[in-house]
Amino acid sequence: MTDKQDMFDERYRKVLKRHRQLSRGYVTRLGRNGVIDHHPIGNFRDFISVKSLVLPFAILFFLKACMVTVLGQEAYAAQVALLREGGLTEQIGAFFMQMDPITWPIAQVLGSIIG
Repeated sequence: MTDKQDMFDERYRKVLKRHRQLSRGYVTRLGRNGVIDHHPIGNFRDFISVKSLVLPFAILFFLKACMVTVLGQEAYAAQVALLREGGLTEQIGAFFMQMDPITWPIAQVLGSIIG
């Protein structure tokens, strides 16, 4: 009985999701086989989520913290200073790789984990 109920609940959730999508607007199209089909209008909010905006920054901070943990704070600062003296792309990289208030605590936690 629970198997059938689970299948029904899944179908019901899909119908509700489709209904929500179509309630925001839809386009009616005639398919090749002659069936009229309704497609939801794409929405920018659905395309870009908060997670997809935050994830690259989280990865950047984590990788910076890993480098600070491995190199040490002084050696990392020396490498960033070396980048600042380079060309335009290296200066842009130095701007993004400079030490910030988020990276240092993450590096301290990683240092305590790694040992």
